[in-house]
Amino acid sequence: MRACGERIIFVPFIDAFGGVERLVLGLSRHLHARGVKHAVLCFRQTVDLAAYADWPLTVREIRARRSPIAEGWALRRSLRGAYACGSGPALVFDLKGAFYAGLFTSSPFFLHLTDPPSLLPLDVSKRAPSVRKVFLPQPEANGTGVLEKIHGELVHRINLRGARRAETVLAMTDTIAAELRALYGVAPQVIRPGVRAAAASDAKGEGGQQRFRMLSVSRLESSKRVDWILRALASLESSGAFLSRHVDWALDVVGEGPQRKSLESLAEELGLSGRTFFRGMVRDEELEELYSGAGLFLMPAVQGYGLPALESLARSVPVILSSESGVAEILHRTPWAETIDDVEGLANAIIALIRRVRLNELQPHTMPQFPTESDWAQRISEVCGWL
Repeated sequence: MRACGERIIFVPFIDAFGGVERLVLGLSRHLHARGVKHAVLCFRQTVDLAAYADWPLTVREIRARRSPIAEGWALRRSLRGAYACGSGPALVFDLKGAFYAGLFTSSPFFLHLTDPPSLLPLDVSKRAPSVRKVFLPQPEANGTGVLEKIHGELVHRINLRGARRAETVLAMTDTIAAELRALYGVAPQVIRPGVRAAAASDAKGEGGQQRFRMLSVSRLESSKRVDWILRALASLESSGAFLSRHVDWALDVVGEGPQRKSLESLAEELGLSGRTFFRGMVRDEELEELYSGAGLFLMPAVQGYGLPALESLARSVPVILSSESGVAEILHRTPWAETIDDVEGLANAIIALIRRVRLNELQPHTMPQFPTESDWAQRISEVCGWL
């Protein structure tokens, strides 16, 4: 049953607990703490989002036949009913949300685009001729036939309509905002996500720690470039075990995904299996223990933002990240972070940051300033008129 006046957050499909879901939980936590009624709407959830919340979180599935037309009409009815009941404009997440909002939705809404088309490998709108005029053709768009191009153009035009109909388009970085401006002719407002405050660890791989531990936390798939980490470490060991002669290191890899077995095989092939530990999915308490013993966090993936880098810094663990990760925009010129572009750069950054940690060069007063989860949620709520 819909409650009149509750704020609406729409996420089309909740099929994994990833970046979008974490943002939604952060926003929900903020609204709950301030007594603001709200609900998450979706067409389908295969992950129990409410199970990740330690407060009452309402998640409703919009029942509709699995087709864009049926789902679009169902969303229109749901948002129109909520708006008529005093809920105000909904907050719609992601490019799929823009697509559905662009089909039939007549009620006002705000649009939060976490990843632009260039970072969505399966997005068919990149096949559209009008998109390819703006950006160089993506590899997956090369060689597409006439029907694929027509399909891509249709999806792009619907996405464009959704973006232009939004009251405000919200983006996480200047880079994403620039792409959305070029594609859809909108002027996004940039609100950078943040993280919850965490207790800092003093261990950092030294002072009683038997090993200098490095940590990676991500889904194990090719886009996360965990293989870069293994190859960088192997290159540092290739000349007479150079790295291990200077520091007794270990790598903890947290996460599951389709690449786990191949990464385990690669670690064995590179001679790293004795120092590399694949932890799989771990409980929050176990993850905090891994953070507390970590001297370095490794995140070479290209991603729209990269909250794990901020979560690491919030625990006083320095970070190596891709220069193409969105959060790099606020982590330049700090001794606590190194940005890299390739495996060689990653290897060099590992040496540089291990040296800084061991020489105690990373001091609290040099920690970069970055937003908190509450900062982000408050600004989102204000833009949407919810607080």
